[in-house]
Amino acid sequence: MDIKYSGLILAILSPFFSSTSTIFQAQAVKFLNPIIVASIGAILGSLILFFILFLRKEKINLGRIKKNYKEVIIMTVLRPLLGQLLLTFGLSLTTGIKAIFFTKTEPYFVLFWHWFLKKEKIKTSYLVLLALHIIGAVVLSTGGNFVLNKPQLGDLLIILAMGLFSLSYSYGKTLANNIGSRVSNAIILGVAGIILLPFVFTVKPFPYPALNSIGWFYLLVSVLLFNVIGLTLWFSSLKTVPAWIVSALRAIGPLVGAPIAYFLFGETLTPLQGFGGILVLLTSFLIAREHLRSR
Repeated sequence: MDIKYSGLILAILSPFFSSTSTIFQAQAVKFLNPIIVASIGAILGSLILFFILFLRKEKINLGRIKKNYKEVIIMTVLRPLLGQLLLTFGLSLTTGIKAIFFTKTEPYFVLFWHWFLKKEKIKTSYLVLLALHIIGAVVLSTGGNFVLNKPQLGDLLIILAMGLFSLSYSYGKTLANNIGSRVSNAIILGVAGIILLPFVFTVKPFPYPALNSIGWFYLLVSVLLFNVIGLTLWFSSLKTVPAWIVSALRAIGPLVGAPIAYFLFGETLTPLQGFGGILVLLTSFLIAREHLRSR
Protein backbone atom coordinates (compact mmCIF):
# COMPACT_ATOMS: atom_id res chain seq x y z
CA MET A 1 0.00 0.00 0.00
CA ASP A 2 1.23 3.51 -0.87
CA ILE A 3 2.69 5.16 2.24
CA LYS A 4 0.50 8.25 1.74
CA TYR A 5 -2.65 6.17 1.69
CA SER A 6 -1.57 4.19 4.75
CA GLY A 7 -0.99 7.49 6.57
CA LEU A 8 -4.44 8.66 5.54
CA ILE A 9 -6.01 5.46 6.90
CA LEU A 10 -4.21 6.02 10.22
CA ALA A 11 -5.51 9.61 10.30
CA ILE A 12 -9.07 8.31 9.79
CA LEU A 13 -8.78 5.59 12.44
CA SER A 14 -7.25 7.83 15.10
CA PRO A 15 -10.37 9.99 15.79
CA PHE A 16 -12.55 6.88 16.11
CA PHE A 17 -10.39 5.71 19.01
CA SER A 18 -9.97 9.17 20.54
CA SER A 19 -13.69 10.01 20.45
CA THR A 20 -14.60 6.68 22.05
CA SER A 21 -11.90 7.30 24.64
CA THR A 22 -13.42 10.68 25.47
CA ILE A 23 -16.70 8.97 26.37
CA PHE A 24 -14.98 6.61 28.81
CA GLN A 25 -12.73 9.34 30.17
CA ALA A 26 -15.79 11.47 30.91
CA GLN A 27 -17.09 8.59 33.04
CA ALA A 28 -13.71 8.04 34.73
CA VAL A 29 -13.41 11.64 35.97
CA LYS A 30 -16.83 11.42 37.57
CA PHE A 31 -15.80 8.39 39.66
CA LEU A 32 -12.18 9.37 40.29
CA ASN A 33 -10.79 12.90 39.85
CA PRO A 34 -9.49 14.95 36.90
CA ILE A 35 -5.94 15.05 38.32
CA ILE A 36 -5.91 11.29 38.94
CA VAL A 37 -7.17 10.62 35.45
CA ALA A 38 -4.61 12.97 33.86
CA SER A 39 -1.64 11.68 35.89
CA ILE A 40 -2.29 7.96 36.35
CA GLY A 41 -3.75 7.73 32.85
CA ALA A 42 -0.55 9.16 31.35
CA ILE A 43 1.69 6.89 33.43
CA LEU A 44 -0.34 3.79 32.53
CA GLY A 45 -0.24 4.73 28.85
CA SER A 46 3.51 5.28 29.02
CA LEU A 47 4.19 1.94 30.76
CA ILE A 48 2.05 0.03 28.25
CA LEU A 49 3.83 1.70 25.33
CA PHE A 50 7.29 1.00 26.75
CA PHE A 51 6.24 -2.63 27.25
CA ILE A 52 5.14 -2.80 23.60
CA LEU A 53 8.48 -1.30 22.56
CA PHE A 54 10.23 -4.01 24.61
CA LEU A 55 8.19 -6.81 23.04
CA ARG A 56 8.79 -5.48 19.53
CA LYS A 57 12.49 -4.94 20.35
CA GLU A 58 12.31 -1.37 19.07
CA LYS A 59 15.43 0.58 19.93
CA ILE A 60 15.26 3.91 21.78
CA ASN A 61 17.84 6.32 20.38
CA LEU A 62 18.86 8.53 23.32
CA GLY A 63 20.95 10.71 21.00
CA ARG A 64 17.93 11.61 18.88
CA ILE A 65 15.83 12.25 21.96
CA LYS A 66 18.47 14.62 23.33
CA LYS A 67 18.71 16.36 19.96
CA ASN A 68 14.93 16.91 19.93
CA TYR A 69 14.55 17.76 23.62
CA LYS A 70 12.88 21.11 22.89
CA GLU A 71 10.13 19.44 20.88
CA VAL A 72 9.72 16.82 23.63
CA ILE A 73 9.27 19.53 26.27
CA ILE A 74 6.83 21.54 24.17
CA MET A 75 4.78 18.47 23.26
CA THR A 76 4.66 17.35 26.89
CA VAL A 77 3.35 20.74 28.01
CA LEU A 78 0.84 21.14 25.18
CA ARG A 79 -0.73 17.68 25.20
CA PRO A 80 -0.52 15.36 28.24
CA LEU A 81 0.20 18.14 30.75
CA LEU A 82 -1.77 21.38 30.35
CA GLY A 83 -3.96 20.23 27.48
CA GLN A 84 -5.01 17.01 29.20
CA LEU A 85 -5.64 18.82 32.51
CA LEU A 86 -7.99 21.25 30.79
CA LEU A 87 -9.71 18.35 29.04
CA THR A 88 -10.19 16.23 32.18
CA PHE A 89 -11.46 19.13 34.27
CA GLY A 90 -13.80 20.03 31.40
CA LEU A 91 -15.08 16.46 31.20
CA SER A 92 -15.80 16.50 34.94
CA LEU A 93 -18.26 19.35 34.37
CA THR A 94 -19.97 18.41 31.10
CA THR A 95 -21.14 15.28 29.27
CA GLY A 96 -19.05 13.03 27.08
CA ILE A 97 -21.43 13.23 24.14
CA LYS A 98 -21.08 17.03 23.99
CA ALA A 99 -17.34 16.81 24.55
CA ILE A 100 -16.71 14.70 21.44
CA PHE A 101 -18.27 17.42 19.31
CA PHE A 102 -16.29 20.20 21.00
CA THR A 103 -13.05 18.35 20.37
CA LYS A 104 -13.79 18.88 16.68
CA THR A 105 -13.16 22.62 17.00
CA GLU A 106 -9.48 21.77 16.58
CA PRO A 107 -9.22 22.58 12.81
CA TYR A 108 -10.13 26.20 13.51
CA PHE A 109 -7.34 26.52 16.02
CA VAL A 110 -4.96 25.02 13.47
CA LEU A 111 -6.18 27.73 11.07
CA PHE A 112 -5.57 30.37 13.74
CA TRP A 113 -2.02 29.19 14.42
CA HIS A 114 -1.27 29.13 10.67
CA TRP A 115 -2.42 32.76 10.53
CA PHE A 116 -0.72 33.87 13.75
CA LEU A 117 2.58 32.02 13.45
CA LYS A 118 3.01 31.53 9.69
CA LYS A 119 1.25 34.74 8.62
CA GLU A 120 -1.06 32.89 6.24
CA LYS A 121 -4.00 34.95 4.99
CA ILE A 122 -7.49 33.92 6.06
CA LYS A 123 -10.01 33.87 3.20
CA THR A 124 -13.45 35.41 3.61
CA SER A 125 -15.05 31.97 3.13
CA TYR A 126 -13.06 30.72 6.12
CA LEU A 127 -14.41 33.53 8.28
CA VAL A 128 -17.98 32.77 7.23
CA LEU A 129 -17.52 29.10 8.10
CA LEU A 130 -15.89 30.08 11.38
CA ALA A 131 -18.89 32.24 12.29
CA LEU A 132 -21.27 29.35 11.54
CA HIS A 133 -19.02 27.02 13.52
CA ILE A 134 -19.12 29.29 16.56
CA ILE A 135 -22.91 29.51 16.32
CA GLY A 136 -23.09 25.71 16.21
CA ALA A 137 -20.78 25.40 19.23
CA VAL A 138 -22.86 27.88 21.24
CA VAL A 139 -26.12 26.09 20.38
CA LEU A 140 -24.55 22.71 21.23
CA SER A 141 -23.32 24.01 24.58
CA THR A 142 -26.33 26.02 25.72
CA GLY A 143 -29.27 24.29 24.03
CA GLY A 144 -30.89 27.73 23.96
CA ASN A 145 -30.27 28.37 27.69
CA PHE A 146 -27.76 31.22 27.85
CA VAL A 147 -27.15 31.18 31.60
CA LEU A 148 -23.50 30.34 32.42
CA ASN A 149 -23.35 27.09 34.40
CA LYS A 150 -20.94 24.25 35.12
CA PRO A 151 -21.58 22.27 31.91
CA GLN A 152 -20.91 25.37 29.81
CA LEU A 153 -17.71 26.07 31.77
CA GLY A 154 -16.69 22.48 31.07
CA ASP A 155 -17.37 23.00 27.36
CA LEU A 156 -15.15 26.10 27.42
CA LEU A 157 -12.29 24.21 29.10
CA ILE A 158 -12.49 21.50 26.43
CA ILE A 159 -12.34 24.11 23.67
CA LEU A 160 -9.29 25.71 25.32
CA ALA A 161 -7.67 22.25 25.48
CA MET A 162 -8.19 21.95 21.72
CA GLY A 163 -6.35 25.23 21.31
CA LEU A 164 -3.29 23.69 22.98
CA PHE A 165 -3.64 20.37 21.18
CA SER A 166 -3.82 22.11 17.80
CA LEU A 167 -0.53 23.90 18.47
CA SER A 168 1.24 20.57 18.87
CA TYR A 169 0.90 19.32 15.29
CA SER A 170 4.19 20.62 13.90
CA TYR A 171 6.12 19.42 16.95
CA GLY A 172 4.39 16.05 16.79
CA LYS A 173 5.39 15.65 13.14
CA THR A 174 9.02 16.43 13.98
CA LEU A 175 9.12 13.89 16.81
CA ALA A 176 7.34 11.20 14.79
CA ASN A 177 9.91 11.50 12.01
CA ASN A 178 13.01 11.88 14.21
CA ILE A 179 12.26 9.66 17.21
CA GLY A 180 9.31 7.47 16.23
CA SER A 181 5.61 7.43 17.03
CA ARG A 182 5.57 5.00 19.97
CA VAL A 183 8.75 6.33 21.54
CA SER A 184 7.58 9.93 21.33
CA ASN A 185 4.20 9.04 22.76
CA ALA A 186 5.67 6.96 25.61
CA ILE A 187 8.11 9.68 26.63
CA ILE A 188 5.73 12.64 26.72
CA LEU A 189 3.08 10.62 28.55
CA GLY A 190 5.56 9.35 31.14
CA VAL A 191 7.09 12.76 31.82
CA ALA A 192 3.70 14.47 32.16
CA GLY A 193 2.33 11.72 34.39
CA ILE A 194 5.30 11.92 36.76
CA ILE A 195 5.07 15.73 36.95
CA LEU A 196 1.38 15.51 37.89
CA LEU A 197 1.78 12.53 40.26
CA PRO A 198 2.49 14.56 43.46
CA PHE A 199 -0.80 16.41 42.98
CA VAL A 200 -2.67 13.09 43.03
CA PHE A 201 -1.99 12.84 46.77
CA THR A 202 -3.73 16.18 47.35
CA VAL A 203 -7.07 14.75 46.18
CA LYS A 204 -9.46 14.53 49.13
CA PRO A 205 -10.55 12.16 50.42
CA PHE A 206 -7.49 10.43 48.95
CA PRO A 207 -8.26 6.76 49.78
CA TYR A 208 -11.72 6.91 48.21
CA PRO A 209 -10.78 6.86 44.51
CA ALA A 210 -8.56 3.81 45.06
CA LEU A 211 -11.63 1.82 46.08
CA ASN A 212 -13.67 2.79 43.04
CA SER A 213 -13.10 -0.16 40.71
CA ILE A 214 -15.53 0.99 38.00
CA GLY A 215 -13.74 4.33 37.77
CA TRP A 216 -10.39 2.60 37.26
CA PHE A 217 -11.94 0.35 34.61
CA TYR A 218 -13.19 3.36 32.66
CA LEU A 219 -9.76 4.98 33.02
CA LEU A 220 -7.98 1.89 31.74
CA VAL A 221 -10.29 1.65 28.71
CA SER A 222 -9.74 5.34 27.90
CA VAL A 223 -5.96 4.94 28.27
CA LEU A 224 -5.86 1.97 25.89
CA LEU A 225 -8.10 3.67 23.32
CA PHE A 226 -6.43 7.10 23.32
CA ASN A 227 -2.98 7.15 24.95
CA VAL A 228 -1.88 3.80 23.54
CA ILE A 229 -3.77 3.46 20.24
CA GLY A 230 -5.31 6.78 19.17
CA LEU A 231 -2.35 9.03 19.97
CA THR A 232 0.15 6.59 18.43
CA LEU A 233 -1.91 6.53 15.22
CA TRP A 234 -1.99 10.35 15.33
CA PHE A 235 1.80 10.55 15.55
CA SER A 236 2.18 7.99 12.75
CA SER A 237 -0.25 9.77 10.42
CA LEU A 238 1.67 13.03 10.78
CA LYS A 239 4.71 11.42 9.14
CA THR A 240 3.08 11.48 5.70
CA VAL A 241 -0.20 13.43 5.97
CA PRO A 242 -0.36 17.24 6.27
CA ALA A 243 -1.41 18.48 9.71
CA TRP A 244 -4.48 20.20 8.25
CA ILE A 245 -5.86 16.97 6.84
CA VAL A 246 -5.14 15.04 10.04
CA SER A 247 -6.89 17.71 12.11
CA ALA A 248 -9.90 17.97 9.79
CA LEU A 249 -10.42 14.20 9.68
CA ARG A 250 -10.91 14.21 13.45
CA ALA A 251 -14.39 15.56 12.73
CA ILE A 252 -15.53 12.02 11.87
CA GLY A 253 -14.98 10.83 15.45
CA PRO A 254 -18.54 11.53 16.71
CA LEU A 255 -19.93 9.11 14.11
CA VAL A 256 -18.66 6.37 16.46
CA GLY A 257 -18.48 8.24 19.78
CA ALA A 258 -22.05 9.55 19.88
CA PRO A 259 -23.76 6.12 19.47
CA ILE A 260 -21.46 4.66 22.13
CA ALA A 261 -22.34 7.48 24.54
CA TYR A 262 -26.02 6.83 23.94
CA PHE A 263 -26.11 3.04 24.08
CA LEU A 264 -23.62 2.52 26.92
CA PHE A 265 -24.30 5.53 29.15
CA GLY A 266 -27.67 6.89 28.00
CA GLU A 267 -26.22 10.32 27.12
CA THR A 268 -28.32 12.29 24.66
CA LEU A 269 -28.57 15.73 23.09
CA THR A 270 -31.71 17.82 22.75
CA PRO A 271 -32.86 18.37 19.13
CA LEU A 272 -31.45 21.91 19.29
CA GLN A 273 -28.11 20.68 20.63
CA GLY A 274 -28.08 18.00 17.94
CA PHE A 275 -28.48 20.72 15.32
CA GLY A 276 -25.55 22.58 16.86
CA GLY A 277 -23.44 19.42 16.82
CA ILE A 278 -24.21 18.80 13.15
CA LEU A 279 -23.30 22.42 12.36
CA VAL A 280 -19.95 21.98 14.17
CA LEU A 281 -19.14 18.83 12.18
CA LEU A 282 -20.34 20.22 8.85
CA THR A 283 -18.33 23.43 9.12
CA SER A 284 -15.25 21.41 10.14
CA PHE A 285 -15.53 19.35 6.96
CA LEU A 286 -16.14 22.42 4.81
CA ILE A 287 -13.22 24.41 6.22
CA ALA A 288 -10.95 21.42 5.54
CA ARG A 289 -12.22 21.13 1.96
CA GLU A 290 -11.78 24.85 1.33
CA HIS A 291 -8.25 24.75 2.75
CA LEU A 292 -7.25 21.73 0.68
CA ARG A 293 -8.62 23.28 -2.51
CA SER A 294 -6.38 26.30 -1.96
CA ARG A 295 -3.27 24.11 -1.72
